[in-house]
Amino acid sequence: MPNAGCTQAANENEEMKIPGKLICLSIFLAALLFLAEGALAGESGTVSCAHPGCGYQTNLSIGGGRKSPSVTGYCAKEKKFVRVKLQSWEDYRKPQKCPGGKEPLQPIYGGGEVAKILCPKCGNLSLSYKRRLMFD
Repeated sequence: MPNAGCTQAANENEEMKIPGKLICLSIFLAALLFLAEGALAGESGTVSCAHPGCGYQTNLSIGGGRKSPSVTGYCAKEKKFVRVKLQSWEDYRKPQKCPGGKEPLQPIYGGGEVAKILCPKCGNLSLSYKRRLMFD
C-alpha cells in the first residue's frame, strides 16, 4: 500500500501541471494575437514642436485599419505630413512617392520616427509625437 500514496501524489502533481501548461499556452496565444493585431492596426496622435516660441502642432494618423492600407510619411519639399492610400498591405514597406510629385516619401512607421524630422515651421529637430488612440 505505500506505493498507492506515491501514485496518488504523482497524479496530483500531474493534474497541477496541466492547468499551468494551459495558462502558459493561453498567454502565449493571446500575446501572439495582440502582436498580429498591432501589425495591422493604426494609431492617431499629435505631432508638436518643443522649440520655444514655435507652436507647431498637427494631428497624425500612422498605419491603418485592416481594410484601409495606407502609409504615413513626410514630404520635405512641401514641409508637410501626408497619408498615402495603398493598394494592399504588401506595399506598406515599399518606397512611395509624395502625392502629386516625384519626391520620395519619408515613411513613418512609428511615432518615434517623427523625432528625426525637422519641424516644418521653425526648422529645428524638436518634434515629438504623442499617441491619442489606436484604431483598426
